[in-house]
Amino acid sequence: MAIAQLYVKDTGVWLKDLEYVWVPAKVLSPPEDGFLVVEREDKPGQEIKLPFSDPPPIQNPDILVGQNDLTTLSYLHEPAVLHSLKVRFLQSHIIYTYCGIVLVAMNPYQQLPIYGSEIMSAYNGQEMGEMDPHLFAVAEEAYRKMSRCVVCACVKGCV
Repeated sequence: MAIAQLYVKDTGVWLKDLEYVWVPAKVLSPPEDGFLVVEREDKPGQEIKLPFSDPPPIQNPDILVGQNDLTTLSYLHEPAVLHSLKVRFLQSHIIYTYCGIVLVAMNPYQQLPIYGSEIMSAYNGQEMGEMDPHLFAVAEEAYRKMSRCVVCACVKGCV
């Protein structure tokens, strides 16, 4: 399948934006003469003609956005990852997300009731991926297998 076949009318794409980093848009017409015509969702009626030599990233189907594991996304790229994390954090109030065996954590800048002994006990003996992503799941997996290295890295920034 040629890449141009993915960009049909109403396909969701991501456009770079100076203020919001990435904004959603829809394809108005498939690639013709080396150009793709799109419309930002926040600016209806404003057509944007983009060179197809650098096509915009395609949005994932809504059913995949906000899943526990980013590797389940059909399209795994920067805007898809950021959007999925944003949905999980802002709409579902979930700070942990898997990306394969990596646990991604969003800093909520507030105390959360997700570290008590009841939560810890719930993850005890469970396989990673059987329950929602959590630091206790990674710790349990590392302890049981004793073959993995656990690396904690903090990155300051915002989504």
